[in-house]
Amino acid sequence: MKSRGEALPPSSFRIALLVLVLAVSPHFAAAASNLRPASEVIPPGEVLVYEIRWDPPAWMFFLPTISAGELTIHFQHEARLEGKTVHRIAARALSSGFFPKITGISVDDSFESMVDESGFCSLRMTKKLREGKRLRDVVLTFDPKRGTGHYLAHDAAKTPPAELKNEEVKNLPPCVQDILSGIYLVRLQELRSGEKFPLTVSDDGTVKQVEVRVKEKEAVEATAGRFSAWKVETVSVFGGLFKGGGTFLVWFSDDAHRVPVKFEAKVKVGRVFGTVKQIKR
Repeated sequence: MKSRGEALPPSSFRIALLVLVLAVSPHFAAAASNLRPASEVIPPGEVLVYEIRWDPPAWMFFLPTISAGELTIHFQHEARLEGKTVHRIAARALSSGFFPKITGISVDDSFESMVDESGFCSLRMTKKLREGKRLRDVVLTFDPKRGTGHYLAHDAAKTPPAELKNEEVKNLPPCVQDILSGIYLVRLQELRSGEKFPLTVSDDGTVKQVEVRVKEKEAVEATAGRFSAWKVETVSVFGGLFKGGGTFLVWFSDDAHRVPVKFEAKVKVGRVFGTVKQIKR
């Protein structure tokens, strides 16, 4: 079975998702006993819509903060995967505004995460990335019992699609999060100032370790309203998510639903951030 590695540079929208998961996902071993049932926390049919913006670095003072697009995340309590009931989390990121004009790239990325009901561990992540002429289809699967996973990537711009990577992922811990499941895992538990959690996440066929640190509560202004929210920070333990490093912050509402109402990433060139504009229930 042939395998060819490929660098997959993240768009602002995938950065947005990765920021969320890196800032919110405590490792299962440390937090599983504290999880509340998803049915008690996440209302049926809930949809979260975010406005994504890019803030240029100081040396690009001539550019204002730019609207980059919209990110929509939908949670489904009951779906089916290989004959068993699972949770389904779907997301779509669309570019809009001035962002496509200055980059020359239009983005339409879709994500689907299938999550185990009992431990809230990722079982499968599917990504369809449509970024200008760059078209990628990616499927990640995780087998908690065997401690293995599989990463498959295709170049969908080719006819037929060309295989880019086809690899087994070994030595996985009992519970791994993907870039969507981690967003929702934190909503099922309590947050307290000063707490720290280890995180294990797999997104591109590799396993990354970060430490999650719960900071203080702050007031957050968003289109969807004003929120009292917990500020959460992540610190890389073994390497960073991006080659150039960066810091990651997410704010979660201080209520029963723990909605991620704001997020921010300081990346190599400027800052990517988003705020919730709609909460549909």
